[in-house]
Amino acid sequence: MVRYPRRGVENQKQLENFPIVKCVAGEKILCVQRQHPIEFIVPLVLRIIVVLLILFSLVFISPSIQQIPPFALNNSTVITYIILTILSTFFVIEIFSFMTWYYQFYIITNKAIIHRYCFRIGGPYSEVVFGDKMHIQDITRGAPNIIYDFLKIQDVYVYFHEIERKEPFIFKTPHNAQEIEDLLDLLQDNAAKEK
Repeated sequence: MVRYPRRGVENQKQLENFPIVKCVAGEKILCVQRQHPIEFIVPLVLRIIVVLLILFSLVFISPSIQQIPPFALNNSTVITYIILTILSTFFVIEIFSFMTWYYQFYIITNKAIIHRYCFRIGGPYSEVVFGDKMHIQDITRGAPNIIYDFLKIQDVYVYFHEIERKEPFIFKTPHNAQEIEDLLDLLQDNAAKEK
């Protein structure tokens, strides 16, 4: 999670110079968050369990398979190569998963809300809703499953009037859903006062 306190000159300079977003004149970054770390950790644990099961089954089943002629793996080098291939594939998948999680940001400025996804084969991807189209109708929070509900990890859904945008802008499992909801309420109140 990348989060900076909103008070102090030093922290404000850090947010203004945040390299992912180039602010226009008068725009200030209020909040930068990643998805909650559990979004990376839970799939990692599940993949570790699967790889361990495959490796244990390979080690324990290989002596019994060696008697079958087409699978005559009497050479331990072949089994070592298979194990190393499985492990290297696992590590490549985990590095890709970590980079996908690490370089995905939810950014709130005083003029826009942004979902920035930087680690993609096709190049960076941004989903942006600008202030002039940010006529928020409703902001709701909801946990995607029972475990996340117990851990107080929630998605934030921002619904707009249908003229501007039919589908909601979704902050999927941000690190601090309450802070996002509070900032969006503040932006909505400020926009109402300016009118």
